[in-house]
Amino acid sequence: MEFTDSTTTRTAKVVVVIQQKGGAGKSTIAVNTAACAGRSAPMPADDETGAPVVAAGIDVQGTLERWCAGVREQALPFDYVVTKSKTGILPSIIEDPSRRRIIVDTPGFLDVDPDADWGADPLGQSRTADAMREVLEVADLAIVPITPSSMTWSECEFTIERVLKPRSIPYLVVINMHDPAKDKSERQLSKVKAWVDERNYPRVSEPIRRYSIHEHAFENGTLVTEYKMSGTALNAREDFMRVALTMEQML
Repeated sequence: MEFTDSTTTRTAKVVVVIQQKGGAGKSTIAVNTAACAGRSAPMPADDETGAPVVAAGIDVQGTLERWCAGVREQALPFDYVVTKSKTGILPSIIEDPSRRRIIVDTPGFLDVDPDADWGADPLGQSRTADAMREVLEVADLAIVPITPSSMTWSECEFTIERVLKPRSIPYLVVINMHDPAKDKSERQLSKVKAWVDERNYPRVSEPIRRYSIHEHAFENGTLVTEYKMSGTALNAREDFMRVALTMEQML
């Protein structure tokens, strides 16, 4: 994976993982995409320089911090920071010339104003909403997870049409948590692919498959790049590497 040069005054490209609905796997995608990108990036020659890849979390619950804190330090191929919705922290990291990619995990649910008119900013008035606005203002790309279950589809559309498009933020849809054991004929997978393609939303070609090792990764403090070698682990790593590579192509 090669990092492209920035055409702006900053070298860092900001990727925000965002979806209105919780349970779509935003934290898992943010952490493991950062791990794959970090493994592919050249590490700094000294301890004084920050890692090229940063995983950032703005959720007040600090999910990303608790996950990364449980990972062995030697296994962490990126730096991480958690703002807990405090503003003013990420901009200074973004301007650091040693940073190349900043992948931001967002809260489980978007704080939206249900009475916002069409065309108006739907984000609410809160500390979390302000933190989201700060991130979106500097975002170079948004990753929008969607699951084969139709429960996440309308929220995916809301996120793209009401939050991202009005801000002219490029976006990439990622189909997450496809269960190959339960959907052997890929009927449900074909449905969600068709739904995304009908709207001309760019997407990663294949889904992130649902494996039990993903479900225990948070409590075990493991990243996809550190899974014990097996056929399932190789498939899982391939899924996230595909996301990271597609991300790079769009940046």
